[in-house]
Amino acid sequence: MDPLTIFGLAKTLLSAGPTLIKTVGGMFGDSASETAVRMANKIEQIDKSIAPFEVKQKHVVNELNKLSPQELERMGKVQVELAKIEAEREARQLEHEETIFESGQQTIRAGDKSSHWFVALTRPLLALISACSASYYVISNPKPDMVIAGFLIGLAATYMGSRYKEKTMGIAS
Repeated sequence: MDPLTIFGLAKTLLSAGPTLIKTVGGMFGDSASETAVRMANKIEQIDKSIAPFEVKQKHVVNELNKLSPQELERMGKVQVELAKIEAEREARQLEHEETIFESGQQTIRAGDKSSHWFVALTRPLLALISACSASYYVISNPKPDMVIAGFLIGLAATYMGSRYKEKTMGIAS
């Protein structure tokens, strides 16, 4: 295996942790399981040190260089499976965040369409109060702090859709 592949393998193994390595190694038979358990034990020892991630990764690379080509091939299969697991984990996390955002949007839309006058006017009135308080703060102070002014105008700007351009550009947080 080339050094770059071994470096990537070391990073993947360190990120996954020993328990997941042992579990995934068991999926590929006895020989892969033995190799995975040995590497997981070494990673567990390396991971206990207080050293930075880069130093730990260097130690794992050294351990991987000691393996035979067949063992490296087995660990490559483990790496592929670990990458699939990580991709599924990230997809589920993004799906969860998207669901939370969508439920918040539905709540806001339901409040805007409410038949009760108080519920329907709450957000516009908060935006008006926000704009008035920011304007008063900026006009009445000889040296207004723009951070405070930004906080005061934030609700009004959000209600008026100022983040629409950020969202269409993909830079909104």
